[in-house]
Amino acid sequence: MTMLQLAARALLVVVFGAALVGKARSRAALAAFAADLADFRWLPAGLRRPAAVGVIAAEVAAVVLLATVRQAGAVLTLGLLAAFTVATLQAGRAADCRCFGAARRGARGSARGFVLRNSLLAAGALAAALAPGGGVAPALAAAALAAGAGAGAVIVRWDDIAYLFQGPAAPRRS
Repeated sequence: MTMLQLAARALLVVVFGAALVGKARSRAALAAFAADLADFRWLPAGLRRPAAVGVIAAEVAAVVLLATVRQAGAVLTLGLLAAFTVATLQAGRAADCRCFGAARRGARGSARGFVLRNSLLAAGALAAALAPGGGVAPALAAAALAAGAGAGAVIVRWDDIAYLFQGPAAPRRS
């Protein structure tokens, strides 16, 4: 495996692992995620909970496959990213997906930032799928995994980092 492939897989495992934990860490988190799917008006209310469970199951499968069968994991990851991006663009804004533990309405990001983040992740999935195989020295493999995991941590905290670079909030008028 090349260093690029290892780093890309580590990045995606961290991001999708954090996303599924954020949604599935408790019954309340799952219920909140299902309720937030109301942002996608085309999804009937009766299908929100099954859709939420399906998303979590797909994310579990993506993490397992990325760790074991890289090309299948990368293809599933690309499919998930495409579906999430299309749904977000259809809604006109990023929904509260609770992907990374955000439990408040104010954590919603912009659709532009969401699409940019998903584009970067899609590039990682393509690298995981298409980078050639081959041996890597153990120290280099560890460095690639650490770099990928670190980049994944940055992606997980993307909205928080973007918040740091926003201008000050307008003062409230009473």
